[in-house]
Amino acid sequence: MTELNIPAPIWISDDESLVKACDEWKSSAYISLDTEFIRTTTFYPQPGLFQLATDRACWLLDPLSITDWAPFNELMVCPEIIKVFHACLEDLEVCRQLLGVLPTPLFDTQMGLAYIGEGGSVGFQRAVAGILDIDIPKGATRTNWLQRPLTEHQVEYATADVYYLHQLYPKILARLEALGRLSWLQEDCARVIELASAVSDDYSQAYQRVKLGWKLRPQEQYVLQQLSIWREIEARERDVPRNKIADDPTLWNMCRFKARNRDQLQKAGLRAQVLRDQGKVILRIIADALDAPASEWPTQLERPLHIEAADRQKKMKKLVVNHAEKLDIPPELLANKRILDVLIRSEGSVIPEALSGWRMAEIGRPLIDWLSAGDVNENLSVDVDE
Repeated sequence: MTELNIPAPIWISDDESLVKACDEWKSSAYISLDTEFIRTTTFYPQPGLFQLATDRACWLLDPLSITDWAPFNELMVCPEIIKVFHACLEDLEVCRQLLGVLPTPLFDTQMGLAYIGEGGSVGFQRAVAGILDIDIPKGATRTNWLQRPLTEHQVEYATADVYYLHQLYPKILARLEALGRLSWLQEDCARVIELASAVSDDYSQAYQRVKLGWKLRPQEQYVLQQLSIWREIEARERDVPRNKIADDPTLWNMCRFKARNRDQLQKAGLRAQVLRDQGKVILRIIADALDAPASEWPTQLERPLHIEAADRQKKMKKLVVNHAEKLDIPPELLANKRILDVLIRSEGSVIPEALSGWRMAEIGRPLIDWLSAGDVNENLSVDVDE
């Protein structure tokens, strides 16, 4: 392994320095970016550092002292500059929280590695080791990024992330272009940005994420919907994780047993402080939901596939795996269990958005054709144009 050779970063801790730096960054074809944050006791990430690298240098931006992000926001949405991240989902949350904008166009190197046959969900340390033959220590990952000054180790770690990310990008890009898969990555990165942009204060579908919610009766699912809305609002207003308000088992218990008094809320698992502060509110929500007419009940949550349909799903998964092996990419990159579930339940009449674009040609059409054949073709292979 090659030894680390990380340059000293340039600190940006005031608005004037940020304006000058943004003027310089505008000439870059691509910039590599990363964020450091804390999110142990809050709903929203608390930004602690923003890192950036170009061909010339590495910079560390201090969100605790910079007050005007307007010039940086302009850079982040500039269509001529590629924004390179690795495993970007949490970084996008930080961008939305701190900046109010999302980086476009986006290039996620973790996704890129999957498309070129390096495996799914490859961590940054492993990516640098595999592509650049450099071993990066990860000891500073869970440190306090809100402290000032940062330790020497934190600074080195934060700088290394974007310094080596900047070197990863052209190598992954070249291999994507050689395989003819750059458009795949661009399409999926655009979809990631679209999904991250879809922030709404309508929490009526939050109940669908509660584990085992499908086991509740229709009326109980309406109670679950209303309690889930309450939990989403409380978590955001108090800026605490959802589980600090009420975890999924607690919500489920309150709905299944239709809690009608404080003792039943306590037995359901509600935290003592939440019970003290919000007990009356919760009981009123449950009572109102139980009194609501059936016309207000939400769409019944779908039960797991029955045995016959589950068998079809296994066969379709085998088809996906077979084709993924030919492409040398992770099967879940082609079609995950949720996509197969939708296709089976709708007999191929409902096409998930995630199956559009390049996936439709590679696996979507073969899956739909297989379903349309009435499950009579046991030859689980995909024949697509190369």
